[in-house]
Amino acid sequence: MRRLSRLLALWAALIIGAAVAAPEVAAASPDAKIDQQIRPCFGLLLQPNLSHGCKVRDVRPKPCPRGTIRVKGRCVVPYNNGGGYAYVSREINCDYAYPGQISDTLYRLYEGDVLTLTSTNGGACVDSLNITKSISIVVRDYSPSRTRPILIAGSGQPCIKIQAGVQYVVLDGLGIEATRAGGASCIVGRATEIALRGVTVRYDGEGSAFDVGDSRIELAQSTFIGRTRQPVVKATGTIMAADVEIAATAIGAALETSGDSRLRDVRVARLGDWTGSSRTRNSAGFIIAGMNRQQLVQIDGLYVDGFSRGIYVGGGDETTLLRPVVRDSDWAVTLENANLRVVEGELEAVDVGIYAASGVVFASNNKIMGVMRSGIYADAGGQVRAVDNRVYARPEGCRALVTGFFNGELTCRPWFEAPELYRTPRDRARLDFDSYWPAPAIAAGVTAQGPAELSGPPLAGAPVSAPQQGGIPR
Repeated sequence: MRRLSRLLALWAALIIGAAVAAPEVAAASPDAKIDQQIRPCFGLLLQPNLSHGCKVRDVRPKPCPRGTIRVKGRCVVPYNNGGGYAYVSREINCDYAYPGQISDTLYRLYEGDVLTLTSTNGGACVDSLNITKSISIVVRDYSPSRTRPILIAGSGQPCIKIQAGVQYVVLDGLGIEATRAGGASCIVGRATEIALRGVTVRYDGEGSAFDVGDSRIELAQSTFIGRTRQPVVKATGTIMAADVEIAATAIGAALETSGDSRLRDVRVARLGDWTGSSRTRNSAGFIIAGMNRQQLVQIDGLYVDGFSRGIYVGGGDETTLLRPVVRDSDWAVTLENANLRVVEGELEAVDVGIYAASGVVFASNNKIMGVMRSGIYADAGGQVRAVDNRVYARPEGCRALVTGFFNGELTCRPWFEAPELYRTPRDRARLDFDSYWPAPAIAAGVTAQGPAELSGPPLAGAPVSAPQQGGIPR
């Protein structure tokens, strides 16, 4: 009996052990594994990661910038022999930034990083940036204005210098100022890709506000204001531009394209600083020259105001000017050694509207106003193919008007037949009803000169200029 009891007890123990081990064996079966995978995972809404069943992958944070370490989830710079830390951010508040802080931060950022600049109280970062890696610099809580830049270059220093070989640089929304530049240009680069959007640059020096060569260049909604004898915007490469404004004292833009390029709504106006000097007598608004063959350049809606040579095109395979407007020039469009199409333009020139020194110009449906010598003129080396162009000479200018050396007749029409095409500066600068209010200077002029002189008829043959109300017509 005792042996039978021991056997029964041993048998019961075996049964209980098997029952305990059965779930483990069952869990190892394929059906059990599938069952566990389809069960709801606890905490799934807090960490919704289904790629490994109920397991949650370790999502590592973005690495800290170079020269920093992570302490309590923040990127910091160790200092004082490791006894303390300084926090490093990808955002800089220029209200409190020390000189050179942007450069220090750029050094620690990785390729393709984004640096954000803020300025809520009107402060500016003082720095000269040396960019050696792909970077995007953007702004937050800031919009450019004349008295409120966000980046100021030091005396005699460039604003931004991009080293050759940098894959790309993006500048978005910045207001940049270099008013003591000396011989240094503001934005400088070679062999890169650069994009500017909503950027305003004010430059005073002996260089250019924008000087980038052998690059792919994209400009959008940007303004360049320069007091310099050099071109305010100087660029070579493949150029894409839209809604760009340039204000210059001598030369607006000098471009040399190396590939098919497109420009739209580019406006160039001359500043009045050096009016009457030899610099303005030799001024040029928009120059596109030195182009390679087998490329196309299309420029739509180009507006040039106040330069002796309005538009100059030299070299290249084919350039098209669609709806260009040139005001207050001596020679509106000049062509050398290129094929040029000028379509539906409005050209004001004292001397010649379209001048072909060499090359071939195709002109159609243009209005040429104010000329004394010729509407369209070609030297012995130039050819003109013209149709449906209207030429309105200066008063007494019809007697001196010549057509140039090409086959075709240009009609000279009296001045009074085209009042809507040409107005004097006084006419063009008149304010509309909603804008007019007598200024103190105007009131004083009425008292001193009498109303008859101020409200008299326009002076015949007066040169044309754009409105002086602050800005280029858009």
